Order: sequence, then C-alpha cells, then structure tokens
Amino acid sequence: MTKLARQITRDEVAAYRHAGVVLLRGVLDLPAVNTLRRSIDQALMTMQDASPEQASSAGKSTVMFDIGLAARLREFRRFTLNGPGPEIAAGLLGGDQINFFGDQIFVKEPGTRERTAFHQDAGYFEIAGEQCCVLWIPVDPVTIESGSMMYWRGSHKSGAIYPGQVIAGQNAELPDIESNLDGFDIVHFDVEPGDMVVHHYRTVHGAAGNASRYQVRRAASLRYCGDDIRFQTRSWTPGQFRRNTSLKDGDPLSGTDFPVVWRRRTDQQAA
Repeated sequence: MTKLARQITRDEVAAYRHAGVVLLRGVLDLPAVNTLRRSIDQALMTMQDASPEQASSAGKSTVMFDIGLAARLREFRRFTLNGPGPEIAAGLLGGDQINFFGDQIFVKEPGTRERTAFHQDAGYFEIAGEQCCVLWIPVDPVTIESGSMMYWRGSHKSGAIYPGQVIAGQNAELPDIESNLDGFDIVHFDVEPGDMVVHHYRTVHGAAGNASRYQVRRAASLRYCGDDIRFQTRSWTPGQFRRNTSLKDGDPLSGTDFPVVWRRRTDQQAA
C-alpha cells in the first residue's frame, strides 16, 4: 500500500504539538491522491438522495459530507488502515500504538455560500485524552477563495471541550471568532493535492464557503488516536457520530470499530 512520499521532520512534530496544527507539504504521492479522489467520487455517487444532514443546496451550489466511508468502500478502507495515515499519526502523536478512529469527507462545489462555523472536533468525538489527531487531506487545490481551512493556533492547550454547530451556525460557547479574525491567532494554508493539514482534535477551526467560479473543493478527514485515548460518552454527540460499541467510559479503544493500525517495533522501543 502507498506509504509516505517523504518523512515527517522534527520541526513539523514540534509545530503540531505547539500550535495544534501543522501543514505537511508533499507527503502523499500521486497514487495516494488518486485513491482518495476515486473514493470521494464513489461516495458522492451514492449521495444523490442525501438527507439534509448530509447535503444542503442553495441554487446550484452545494456543500456535502459523508461519514464512515471506510466501513463501505474497500479501497478507502485499505488506504485508511494501511496507507500513510497511521505512520503520520505515529510520528506526530508518539506512543507505542495507533488506532484508527474514523473518517469523513467534505465537498463544497463552486459558488457555495455555506461556511463551516468555527468548531472543535473534540466536541463530536466520544473520547478523552491528548493523543488524537485529524488529517485533513485535499484532492483539489484549495485557496482562501475556495474555502481553505482556518485554525486558531494554540486553542488545543486549554483542555476545554466545545459542543456546537458545524455548518452555518456559530457555536454559542466559543468566542465570536468569525466577526473578529484579527483578534485571534488564525492561520490558513493554500494547499495542493499531495499536501495535508494535521490538527489536534481540540484545535478550533472553520472555513468559509467556496467563492470560486469553477474549482470544486473535495477533502477527506481521517482520525487517529494514540495510547492515552479512552472512550468517553458525551450526551450531546450527534447521532451520526455515535458508535454501536460495547466500550465503557474509561476503556481504551479496541475492537473492529477502532482497529490497531500501527505498533512501535521492539527495536524502536529499545532505541
């Protein structure tokens, strides 16, 4: 299976841990990008009758998302479990073991006005701990015009968990970032296929719509967890993010929903 096009550097690890977000340029090769592109397009073909939770339209513009592709699409599952993601997560998180936690895709067609409100993934994940990262992987060029992700650097450090809306609405428990971007340490990245942005699951982030005339914005989000993550029920978690699991609060992740995708070798532990 496709592995890393290059190794993660110490500076990139330090940036992730300090800022809660890091841009990894050119870490995926063309076969990896094409695998994701095919999987996203395959998922979109099954979403023609999507519910309002999955898609919303305004004229010809549309924003769509889908969850749990790895459970349905064989090629996508191979990529999430055996591709470069586990190695990237291991390099950034440290520890001895990495579990796959889940996936999602996001598509914003040209002319889409709907923005992704500033939010925190931790508010939607039924887990607790520090070692969880989210790999945001575009398969199209993305600029601020077409909806590049914006991140509040350092926002992961407080330990706060914010439940809230993702599309359109502003999270009432978060400060009003959208109306005062200059008042926060916000960073965004123009990215190309082969790049990815990785953020801590508590890092607050959001995005504008896709104001471009022709450029679709397709991306996959892959989630991985390390040694210290434990299952934690959250009453506000939306239904589509809940898992049918026998895990109890405080249990480490395990089972078919959260397979181990990377383990540190004995010689690496000794080093």
